[in-house]
Amino acid sequence: MSEAWYELHRQRAEAAFAAGDVEVALDVWRQAEAGAIRRGDSERADLAFCNQAAILIDLERGEDCLPRLKRILLGSGRPRARWMASYYTGMALYMATRLQDAMGYARRALSFANELGEDAPTAATNNLVGNIAVLDSRFDEAETAYRRALAAYEGLTGYHRSMASLVRDNLGYVLMCTDRLDSGIELCDVSRRELELQRALHLLPQPLQDLCYGHLLDGSLQEARRHGERGLELAMETDDRLVVKNTLFLLAEVAVREGDRFRARRFLSELVRCYPEVAPDEDIIDVFLDVDLTRVVNLRG
Repeated sequence: MSEAWYELHRQRAEAAFAAGDVEVALDVWRQAEAGAIRRGDSERADLAFCNQAAILIDLERGEDCLPRLKRILLGSGRPRARWMASYYTGMALYMATRLQDAMGYARRALSFANELGEDAPTAATNNLVGNIAVLDSRFDEAETAYRRALAAYEGLTGYHRSMASLVRDNLGYVLMCTDRLDSGIELCDVSRRELELQRALHLLPQPLQDLCYGHLLDGSLQEARRHGERGLELAMETDDRLVVKNTLFLLAEVAVREGDRFRARRFLSELVRCYPEVAPDEDIIDVFLDVDLTRVVNLRG
């Protein structure tokens, strides 16, 4: 398969993903894999599969991809395929909160990214290292990784700009968690404005959630409610279940601090419905009404 043919598919898939058309992007990568197989191009078949796995993992449908990703990692002699296989295996394990295993694959991916010597893989892998570290409350390591990711993203174009904006938000969240609230809020708001200018509205729920959290901590309840309500609306539209749950928690706490326990109870009732395995329980809601929810919510897991 000619490199130009594959490059065209890559550009189409990345454009679709950046626009939020993830199923279209997935279909384009499937076409690329099929074309590579027909031409006997095992390298690009592996790369196209890894890109499919990336989307499926993001959609929480990637469990079946792991065996082949590991085969690519062990069997391919090509650094790019090995980077992608280790990176997306690490991503899947991170989402399953198998943090020690996830960090192991992420660090292997970082070594392959360094071998490639390209900014985009280096940036993405450092962001993954940072995400795993945050979930494990290793904030110093996370901050270092996010700053390295931002440095690698500098100057990249296209959808990488949106990815850089999300890293900026991640760094802002780390600053909030380490007693640098004003700087953290500022970074998250820069991320929000960048994503709006890029029209990447499908990526906005997380920065809006983080701004809700930051303004809740600094006592700006009106700002917290404004960002939280918008973040909740967008998260519901994009089926971002983690942000939906987090913003319901945060908006309930905003309502409590504003003295509106009725509205707080409504948000908490909606939150309980996000957990169908748990029967509705008014006693649980009453407990939450009397607990500072900023101390129990983890915005990254």
